[in-house]
Amino acid sequence: MSAVKSSVGRLQVAGRITRLGAHIGAGFVLGVASGALFVQHLPFQQPVIRYWHRRMCKVLNLDIRVHGTPDPRPALWVSNHVSWMDIPVIGAHFPVSFLSKAEVADWPIVGHLARAAGTLYIKRGSGDSNGVSSQMAAHLQAGRSVLFFPEGTTTDGRQLKTFFHKLFQAACVTGADIQPVVLCYRDEIGQLHSVAPFIGDDEFTDHLMKVLKEKPMQVELLVLPRVSVDGRDARALSKHLRQLMAEGLERLHQGIV
Repeated sequence: MSAVKSSVGRLQVAGRITRLGAHIGAGFVLGVASGALFVQHLPFQQPVIRYWHRRMCKVLNLDIRVHGTPDPRPALWVSNHVSWMDIPVIGAHFPVSFLSKAEVADWPIVGHLARAAGTLYIKRGSGDSNGVSSQMAAHLQAGRSVLFFPEGTTTDGRQLKTFFHKLFQAACVTGADIQPVVLCYRDEIGQLHSVAPFIGDDEFTDHLMKVLKEKPMQVELLVLPRVSVDGRDARALSKHLRQLMAEGLERLHQGIV
């Protein structure tokens, strides 16, 4: 019996790998058809990008529940950061561009698709935060929402790390509101998922294979109230947003949403 179950499990994983490959191929087709592989941030590309993210979440067997509805106006978005899966989870539901670590641009296949989706990049430890903040401000002034992860790294999802405040300067410069969201991944019995976090020395391919072998993951995404700058500087905004998001994450973990 165990041998039969093992064979069935291998077939299921093989099927999901096949679906993933087909979906990635479809991403390149959509990228060419929409022009996103050549010119980014055209208005009609966002629905295509959200569609691709939604399909990606289905391939990964993510069952997503969104609590709350954001204001549709452009904003500087911030979220806690648990996994590379955060991007398709959020991107499937909201029209945002993402700020990511520069290494992603060099990932095979993924880097090309991320660029087509309008991703901005920052090199960690390079002192490039002022330049990236200016890029983000330009996107906000052009009416496009941008999301960054203020922890600067992924975590196990249980609590927030210290926020890096410098990128909040994009909101200070433009006067754009800040839209915070928090998310968590749960297993079949409702506990925080042990496989979902992409942390430490995890390699992307190894982690992807672990995810593909898992049963469906439950993902909860909580939209918190927008925050106005109200004359605060980047450091004060960072401190205020961290407190709000920590409280929101605790409510999400306790099921009080």
